Amino acid sequence: MKELDLQDKYLINFFCERPDGLHYKEAKANTVSPNFFVIEDLKHFISETTLNKSNYKKLLKKFDSEKLLLEAFTEFLDEKIKSSMNMAIFINTNKSVTFEGVKLHLFYPSGSEMEEDNLFAQNIFSVVQELPYTFKYQNEGKLNLSKFSFRPDLSFFLNGIFLGYSELKSNWTNQTADKNGRKKVSKDYRSAVQEYLVIADKNDLSQTIRKDFLKIFEKAIHITATDLSETFVIRNISLLFDDIKAGVVNGSYDFEEYEKKLLKDFKPYPLRNKEASKTERFEEVFRTLYDKKMIEKEILYYNFIERDLIKKEGSKTKEYKHNDGRLISPRPKQKFGTDKVLAKIEEFLMHENDPDYFIRKLEKELKDKGLGDTQIQELINKRLKYQNNKTVYSLLLQYAAGFGKSNIIGWTALQLKDLRKDGEYIYDKVMLVVDRLQLRDQLDSKMHNMNIQKGMFIEANDRKSFIDALSSDKRIVVVNLQKFSAVDNILDETAVKKLSKLRIAFLIDEIHRSNSGTQHEEMISVFDELQSSFDKSKDYQKNQTKKNLIVGFTATPSDHTLARFGEFNKYAEAEKIWIPFDSYTMREAIEDGYILNPIKGIVPVPAKMYFEIPDNDLEGFENDFGYDEIPENTETGIDEEGKKYRIRKKKIYLDTFRIKAISKFIAERLITSIYPNIRGTAKAMLAVSSIPAAIKYKGFIDKYFKELIKDKKYERFADAPVYIVYSDSQEHQSSISLNNGINEKKVLQNFQKIDKNGIIIVVDKLQTGFDEPKLHTLFLDKEIRGINAIQTISRVNRTMKYKNDCKIVDFSYKNVNVKNIKTAFEHFSNVVVSDFDPLGNEEKLIDLLKSLSNNEIFKIHFTAFKSYHTTNPDLKLIIGIEDGLDSFIKGSPKDAKKVKDEILLYFKILNLIEFVIELDPMYNENLFIEFWRKYNMLYNQINKQSDIIDDVEIYFDNRIGIIAPFEPKEKGDKPKNPSPTGSDQPNKYKYNILKVIEKRNQEEEAIEELIAEFENKISTFFNFIKIDENGQRLIAKIKDEGSAFSQEEIYTDFSKIYRKYTIKNKNLGDFFVRETKDILNQLCDDFERSLGVTYKLDIPGSLGMVAESRE
Repeated sequence: MKELDLQDKYLINFFCERPDGLHYKEAKANTVSPNFFVIEDLKHFISETTLNKSNYKKLLKKFDSEKLLLEAFTEFLDEKIKSSMNMAIFINTNKSVTFEGVKLHLFYPSGSEMEEDNLFAQNIFSVVQELPYTFKYQNEGKLNLSKFSFRPDLSFFLNGIFLGYSELKSNWTNQTADKNGRKKVSKDYRSAVQEYLVIADKNDLSQTIRKDFLKIFEKAIHITATDLSETFVIRNISLLFDDIKAGVVNGSYDFEEYEKKLLKDFKPYPLRNKEASKTERFEEVFRTLYDKKMIEKEILYYNFIERDLIKKEGSKTKEYKHNDGRLISPRPKQKFGTDKVLAKIEEFLMHENDPDYFIRKLEKELKDKGLGDTQIQELINKRLKYQNNKTVYSLLLQYAAGFGKSNIIGWTALQLKDLRKDGEYIYDKVMLVVDRLQLRDQLDSKMHNMNIQKGMFIEANDRKSFIDALSSDKRIVVVNLQKFSAVDNILDETAVKKLSKLRIAFLIDEIHRSNSGTQHEEMISVFDELQSSFDKSKDYQKNQTKKNLIVGFTATPSDHTLARFGEFNKYAEAEKIWIPFDSYTMREAIEDGYILNPIKGIVPVPAKMYFEIPDNDLEGFENDFGYDEIPENTETGIDEEGKKYRIRKKKIYLDTFRIKAISKFIAERLITSIYPNIRGTAKAMLAVSSIPAAIKYKGFIDKYFKELIKDKKYERFADAPVYIVYSDSQEHQSSISLNNGINEKKVLQNFQKIDKNGIIIVVDKLQTGFDEPKLHTLFLDKEIRGINAIQTISRVNRTMKYKNDCKIVDFSYKNVNVKNIKTAFEHFSNVVVSDFDPLGNEEKLIDLLKSLSNNEIFKIHFTAFKSYHTTNPDLKLIIGIEDGLDSFIKGSPKDAKKVKDEILLYFKILNLIEFVIELDPMYNENLFIEFWRKYNMLYNQINKQSDIIDDVEIYFDNRIGIIAPFEPKEKGDKPKNPSPTGSDQPNKYKYNILKVIEKRNQEEEAIEELIAEFENKISTFFNFIKIDENGQRLIAKIKDEGSAFSQEEIYTDFSKIYRKYTIKNKNLGDFFVRETKDILNQLCDDFERSLGVTYKLDIPGSLGMVAESRE
């Protein structure tokens, strides 16, 4: 089938003729004016529709003829179009215009309070086949007729106004959208730009000609290419103009970079139903892109201009810093995700009063997959046990950090706010839940740019303001959780009861939050906190008249979160039970070029430590006892006299000399290798383990930085601040005093200024939600893992112009973060699916309940315990119980320990599955729970650690440097001790502490060798420079005391010698080449210092890395 046949006989039929089609009107190409208006449609809309008819008659009287009116009006509109970012922005900004003093509507939105969709139905959506486009340029009185022409297959118009176009390819003629369709769009735009550059000839500073010539490309809402099998979409093609111009101006006419970028941006549109037929897939995508209501969403919601906002001194409101801005429109996956969420919400609302709808739907899906009745019933019964979507509706989305969650939240919030049914708004409130000052500020700016001004929403940051917000007439509420330790501080019984009468949509920007400023391995889930407030409330469940909705976004969903809020996916034994509702993973985002890969930029920088017993010279190993083979990471031991010792990692991270050496390393790396990035605007973050460590780092980095910027070549960085951010407490100096009196909010504003470098030192802050694209390097002197690891490293993965990479420099002890980060990345970089099995856990809970209920201690004392708490508050009862439990714990330590283990396991499982599935109330019986809590408390009091444990002394051993990442060895089984200290503490304090220390020091010696290996490669390179002919010229330039040679020239020459050396020496290793290539300026500075002396650098922080002595 030829393309024209496919276009005419199928596509036009789908657009214009089929009862289930898109209900467009076909307009003929000859009805389109040279400036791209369908005159017939425009005339009809402004002269015949409800709100325009009378005003058009008034306007007609001002002109000699209707033809002159339409010519003047299209010229008037054309000028407005030229000054708009794209056609969606133009129509949204000009839904009505005043022309010659008369108001005319250009577009009728749907869902008006008086008319509902009656006015919207009067809009005219048209499609034109094979529309010839020719640009005619008037130059010095002569008409240039043929500067550029092309013929898009399908062009789309709304009320006579151009929207965009589509290229069609036919697989039948061996043409594909992927190859031929995208290539056609690429060639047409490139040819148009080249012709424009000839016409403009550097004389189009106001870009008037460009706006006219290129508007069919640059003003289009989107351009598509389809072959029915796949449909590709590109927006904002004007961003590629400079790449074409560069190829023309430099005379190379090499457009490879342009084509590469275009293909990267010209993405296939995702499919809901990938298994559908070819035409079904096509129609799904084209309905999404060209359905009348979807075009309306493009106009009203999906396109906006992002401008920088500032708050002037003394003002409470934000204003635009300048009028310039950038067009924000959705990538295919962003729009797909938003539309998918809204479609699911519509399904929720349609079946809100039918509690069995989703079970019937699941049953049908299982039957369609060919499962038998018995298996179907078994899976249905399992699904019925889960709480998911029973009390409130919930959707969990796994989106990579840096993907643009804030935009998706904004688009979703705006559409939910405007959803109407039977003349009423569906959602009483849309609540945007944030947990960070910086997230709150980002959201404020985002809403301002999306035309939600300050007066259109209300903020709730405590219980009172939350209750007030529920009664307010403002329908968007920003809930700021930063000041609260828990969501239920806001959602108490009063608030939850009030919510039972409303329909609320909660949108959570990042479901993981920290508690009171302290980040944990498993961070608190706002999703859990929010839903628990409803699940726990019997009043809410009894009185609710509408179902609330929670939509949560995260890059790192846990198994528990998936089981509670994800989608049931258990169709077969081999499949995982729970998946996110929608996902766009880190791996996909990296492959698509939307975020950088932080794993590629990990640089391990160990500091060699030295361990010893206080006042002990480590002699006498010949008398040691215990096992020779010490398990990995053993931290405890005992000496010959029975004295116990512990190696405390805290002492490593607080060691002043280690911090001092690392600070110098950081200061030098900042000015030589980080700040020059991103055209001299790059920034860094240092995350450390404690406030005391952070304060030391602030002092030392400040000191070394000030010393370094005295050098003329670094003085341009003199204004780069060293900030510190942590949660203030009475124990430590306030962070405000360390930031010269500036509070945290102002610190973040200053740090994010466009033209400033800087480093910010953080303690459990800004590791979620902090979005600063110019953050290039993350220094880590704390241990991270799991969810926390991904959230933390994602601070540096944002992309922007001129940012080519990002770095993670790891100072953690033994560089454990290298493995931790890679492990976490492997888990979270793909779609996270969960086989967490709460039903299996419930079976264990039943066994534990039986065991604890039948325990002799319980049988003997529970009756008295219950009596005291219900009918007989006699203190003698409690004293008797305590005596009995005390005797049991002390007299039968093994049995007592076994009971304690059962209690802990019971509580752990209960906390894990409570609210995930429906549980019998007997598991949570108050007095049963309280009895065993008291037992656990008494057990801990009786068995508290009473030994005096001495610390092993730890010193920084004067060596710090870069090493190549290495894979940890596979660990075999740990050696077992036949006589451990106790059944609950195997192998503890039984190894000879001298052997433990010896093993640690041997490991540190191995680290020193790795540092030396990296340094020796640099030393060899420096020696090569000294004997190379070009190297000798470089040395002469370096030693020249005049001003004949600039530092930039020296860096350039050094770089050329480096390239020559690495090409000749293939055995340097990938890591060495990759790492040194990124720090060439620093390497050159080190070479300068080394001249005239044997190569051994005395500056910790330079690549030679021999640290200062402690003495």
